[in-house]
Amino acid sequence: MSESLTLSEHPLSIVWIRRDMRLYDHAALEAALASGGHAVLPVFIFDSEILERFDNPQDRRLSFLAETLLQMHAELRERAGGMVVAYGKAEALIPQIARTLQACQVICAEDFEPATRRRDAQVKQTLPDSCRFVQVIDHVIHHPDTVLKDDGDPYKVFTPYSRSWLSKVNQYSYAEKTVSNDAGRYADFGTAKQMLSKAGVTLLDTDGSAEKMLAPVGYKAVELGEWQVDDGRKRLHRFVESQVAEYKEARDFMAQPGTSKLSPYLRFGLVSVRECARLCSEHSKTDAWLNELIWREFYHAILYHYPDVVEQDFNKKYRGKLDWSQSSKDWDAFCEGKTGFPIVDAAIRELLHTGWMHNRARMIVASFLTKDLHIDWRKGEEFFAQHLMDYELSSNNGGWQWAASTGTDAQPYFRIFNPLSQSKKFDAEGAYIRQYVPELAKVDKKQVHAPDAATRRECAYPEPLVDHSKAREKTLQMFKAVS
Repeated sequence: MSESLTLSEHPLSIVWIRRDMRLYDHAALEAALASGGHAVLPVFIFDSEILERFDNPQDRRLSFLAETLLQMHAELRERAGGMVVAYGKAEALIPQIARTLQACQVICAEDFEPATRRRDAQVKQTLPDSCRFVQVIDHVIHHPDTVLKDDGDPYKVFTPYSRSWLSKVNQYSYAEKTVSNDAGRYADFGTAKQMLSKAGVTLLDTDGSAEKMLAPVGYKAVELGEWQVDDGRKRLHRFVESQVAEYKEARDFMAQPGTSKLSPYLRFGLVSVRECARLCSEHSKTDAWLNELIWREFYHAILYHYPDVVEQDFNKKYRGKLDWSQSSKDWDAFCEGKTGFPIVDAAIRELLHTGWMHNRARMIVASFLTKDLHIDWRKGEEFFAQHLMDYELSSNNGGWQWAASTGTDAQPYFRIFNPLSQSKKFDAEGAYIRQYVPELAKVDKKQVHAPDAATRRECAYPEPLVDHSKAREKTLQMFKAVS
């Protein structure tokens, strides 16, 4: 077995792990290992500032992170290294760790969210003068600043953005960021832990269980169900090799396994977006799925160039002018999956039960909240933020603003999803509804999409909150008033 490098004899490179939770095809690790003679120390921070937003002590995502960190640490121990996992305010902890261990550089993958960009700027400013702050590109193929119009302005429409994105792909775009021959290149983990603990850093247990790791953070470990942390790459290869050719046709049908369900693994970086793109380039009929990866980067670019969309409508003419409903009754029914619209309720309950929602269902739900209940898209965005395993601010914000017709390249306000027709088209047999709305499990397919009053009473299923046709007219008037 290889030996670790002593901190007193080797310059130290800290690799700040964020959205790149893997030990292969890893841009920051590749950069650190390329620094000849440096000892490498991976560090992950459970950032208290981020976690303040999430109030469910059994949040499945925290268990997902903890199990991933335990696995990474075990693999690093086999390579004579280890993963430092700490809890606190990251913008203060990273400089403290760097100072305590006398690191010469902190390397991390660049993030594009407004809050994390501010945090990273603060970290860079606070690091000791002897410590460099180095950012690499890992979570996307193209940096938002590299896919621009000829005049240097950002794209606001997806189709020309995607053409430009594809035109910039070259032999290096998808190339693996190699992490090889790294055994014996890692810092002495035991000494690093002792020094950090003595300096007052709150270190979390990486040798026990997820339960032990999460307890000091205020979370409880839960079963991950279908989101096993070692399943990401297996799922990716299985999807590309046996399902991706049918993706374009199958992806909209909610009862079918037509999507990859890779989004949580991509969001936290358990799989590499470069590997996803490489596999697309190596197989046929992958254009539709690659297009979804490009949509993901488009929304990253929108958030990067227009950070005010976090709280504001992208389309400025709607800002502060749409008359959103304040109905707590409708909101509560929506959050519980008791709207009386079976396809909407099935989608909400899928989310609450599994931490995931089918993409077609996300569009139906977002349209329903904003254009049937006339509730502000920001409330829906926050609801998804609290529950989605794959919650990513850029895509979530972009998707909600698309559905609400307030966003960039959004559907026109007069295009309003009809929940009934969507249900009949994309869940024709009612299998998805029956799976997540057990009250309707024995209702035939003629009734399951829109049960009559007698069936609702018999099944103890609620009446519809609204009349869709009337709600549609109200939406048209609401937007016309400010258009």
